[in-house]
Amino acid sequence: MPETNPSHKPGNILLWIGLIVIVLAVLSNFLYYLNMPQAIIPWINLLLPLIGLYLLIIGVKRAFKQPQVYSGKIWGSIVTVVAVAFLSLSIYGAIHARDLPPSKGAPRVGQKAPDFTLTDTNGQKVSLSQLLSSPVGNSPRPKAVLLVFYRGYW
Repeated sequence: MPETNPSHKPGNILLWIGLIVIVLAVLSNFLYYLNMPQAIIPWINLLLPLIGLYLLIIGVKRAFKQPQVYSGKIWGSIVTVVAVAFLSLSIYGAIHARDLPPSKGAPRVGQKAPDFTLTDTNGQKVSLSQLLSSPVGNSPRPKAVLLVFYRGYW
């Protein structure tokens, strides 16, 4: 009959699951590059860190409140620091990803756009000055033009 070690404590699996979920939360920022529904990605990016942090908090509480039952005081603290570093990096990246320098050649709000030529949905070349000078149907010539750029896979 094999002997069991009475001082052996079960591992605190919630700490490791929490760390894995936090790493997956950071990696979920790259889901935008996959061809999948864009509406669910922000929810994934929001829920994964919260779930991972919740699991980590439970695991650390277990390790410190019941050290005779669960191991992981030291590892739990290290894993929590690593997870918080991952989350901080992810939050920093999400906030500062929008800090691109403004284009010097781009028109400002209220400024008239320079003339350009693009292909319309029928494959015809159309310029901005052409759209502003020719009347549409029975109405007088337009005062403004609305440009719609479709983002996606063509």
